[in-house]
Amino acid sequence: MRTKAITAIVAAALLLTACSTSPERKDGAAAPAGATTPTSSAPAAPTSATTSEAAPAATKTSATSTTLVLGPQGYGALRLGMTREQAVATGLLTAFDDSGCAQAFIKGRPAGQGRVFLSPDRGIAAIQAWPTLLTAEGLRAGMSVTEARGLYSNWTIVDGTLTQGRHFAKVPSNDKAVFRIATADNKVADVTLQLANQNCYE
Repeated sequence: MRTKAITAIVAAALLLTACSTSPERKDGAAAPAGATTPTSSAPAAPTSATTSEAAPAATKTSATSTTLVLGPQGYGALRLGMTREQAVATGLLTAFDDSGCAQAFIKGRPAGQGRVFLSPDRGIAAIQAWPTLLTAEGLRAGMSVTEARGLYSNWTIVDGTLTQGRHFAKVPSNDKAVFRIATADNKVADVTLQLANQNCYE
């Protein structure tokens, strides 16, 4: 009897062991043997472009950063001292008039303004501005003499008076040039970038 009881206990233990190693049943479709059970992935984090914390768009370049100015070397590709051939090659000028110092105009300028002088031995000698063409420091035709003088500490009266005359101001970064500034009625009437030793006019 004792032997039969021990045998029965061992048989019961083997049966329990066999049951505990059988695969556990889960709801849903069965996966092939040996396949890894897929896990639920967390949704991808939104990119910065779709969140309220998105970086601001790059600031557009200010129009003034690309606006052509007069000086210190010239206007755009047109430079003081250029030969006729070099000046014509810029595509910025009308045809030269060869009476005296050759003269041309900057294309697209207001009528009667934007005159360019070509010295026979010194190349482009002077480039005249117009009211919407400013120097790098902000000098323009039409501003008050007080405003204009505040831009250049080296302002020199050549003839006439401060409010009605002709003046020179040294050009920053170009010691071979000056701004010729004509004043009338306490305002700037004309601004020209010219070689300091130009020989085309007074």
